Amino acid sequence: MIIRSRSPLRISFAGGGTDIPPYCHERGGAVVAATINKFSFATLETRQDKEIHMESVDFLKNMSFRNLDEITYNNELDVLKAVIKKLNTSGRGANIWMRSDVPPRSGLGASAAAFAAMIGLFNHMRGERSMTDYEIADLAYKLEREELKIGGGYQDQSATVFGGINFIEFGDGWVRVNPLKIRKGHILELEKHLVLVYTRDRPVQGDIIEAEKKEWKEKQDVSDALDKTKELAQEVRYALMKGDFMRFGELLHDAWQAKKKHSSLIADTYINDIYDLAMKNGALGGKVSGAGGGGFMFFYCEPNKEHKVISALESKGMHPVSFTFDFEGLQTWEPNNNFMGVY
Repeated sequence: MIIRSRSPLRISFAGGGTDIPPYCHERGGAVVAATINKFSFATLETRQDKEIHMESVDFLKNMSFRNLDEITYNNELDVLKAVIKKLNTSGRGANIWMRSDVPPRSGLGASAAAFAAMIGLFNHMRGERSMTDYEIADLAYKLEREELKIGGGYQDQSATVFGGINFIEFGDGWVRVNPLKIRKGHILELEKHLVLVYTRDRPVQGDIIEAEKKEWKEKQDVSDALDKTKELAQEVRYALMKGDFMRFGELLHDAWQAKKKHSSLIADTYINDIYDLAMKNGALGGKVSGAGGGGFMFFYCEPNKEHKVISALESKGMHPVSFTFDFEGLQTWEPNNNFMGVY
């Protein structure tokens, strides 16, 4: 039996940081996030024995185990291992393959998408006992944050599993995904005027997130910035629903100014220079997508100015990436039975 899956990556328009405990548990959090047509892909082929074979294209790793008992965490393909250990309750052997459309730690929620894609493979085999989208997102969160102790918040798991453009709320023990009702023409307008660009490899996000968690209680300005970030998520929500994109661009700028106050690690001179360059050439606002420090940035541009922003960024060695929004979320399927080969 062969099963494939894909789960989309996301860009976070506003609210990032308020989805990270303990802030969201104590004050409630809210983000606006949108999934795009860049994916984490996974394939599972069942075996007749108990051997587990795993391959990750992104990390150039191949690993093999004679059975589940041999699998231990060692910071090598632990995402795949965690899902296998949790969901492969039958102990049946499998060949697992995985790749992503973007580099690791790119700021687009790739690790959460990888967890969701992996969970999707095993969930596909559960049939009538399959998990709901909320249950898949919750399991992805628990495996990444609690089982593997990887720092971060709740938004990535919900965004990738549900797909679309959502206003996502977080509290102590609950998550609520609210799809935004946006006209087709407004979605096309967003896609036309948004510029997504890769800046540089990003440092391990846990350092930034741990600094955020520590400082929000110790520093009033950080606490105020997180409160402001949550308020801006609400405003971004309404701007998108109304199709007020000039306001949307301005709110992105405000959200970036607030985000930089979460931690001094989020933006250095290099990141700020990229932002200033885009703004001087027609961007209304933008921000880093993810914890910060590098990875992808995106900008919303003035009408018909996106080409000028792209040219300016390319002149400095940046690499713009075209995209459209994805509204399907996590998908699983079985290839044609006559298909020869796994990969």
